[in-house]
Amino acid sequence: MIDRRNAKTFNHEAESGLKEVSDTAILLNFSNALTSLYPHLVPIHANAYDAWDDIVEPLFHEMVYQTFAFKYGLSLSRSQVHTYGVTLRSYRGICHIECTPKSYPLAVFKNHEWVQTDEFFFEGKPMIFKSFGDGVNFLSGGIMIGARSEVHFNLVEIELIATGPIETLYISKEDLNFAFVAEDKA
Repeated sequence: MIDRRNAKTFNHEAESGLKEVSDTAILLNFSNALTSLYPHLVPIHANAYDAWDDIVEPLFHEMVYQTFAFKYGLSLSRSQVHTYGVTLRSYRGICHIECTPKSYPLAVFKNHEWVQTDEFFFEGKPMIFKSFGDGVNFLSGGIMIGARSEVHFNLVEIELIATGPIETLYISKEDLNFAFVAEDKA
């Protein structure tokens, strides 16, 4: 955990069994759950648009943020955390997840092509976790019926936060580490 709170208070006892589970493992567990769940949503047409958001947003909160809450002894309401798949102008004052590359060079899917990057590409730009996906299919906005079988959750949609416009990239989930960031509510 990256703790950016002014007051380092804890609301309850941390669950000792979760101490051994890394933040990265918690996120990858959620990705695996999406991979398992998605085929079951297709026949009932809950695999895109509002139905998709209505399923994954609370699921992410429960499986990821509430696990962090019990791991670190915090209370986290939905208003205190970044909502899965939502872009924010600023992540100050809201709990979120930051990503760091495991190594360089790093392959990044940007503007529908793969490019190799180095550490200077990310310098001074926090990498904020937004969602899991495949860089092609946008489930919140809908998907063609024939493409439903091609949806994967093997990439991480991240946002690079800098002084200019927010830049969205996709990186293999296997190439990243994840860290929960606790912040005081703004």
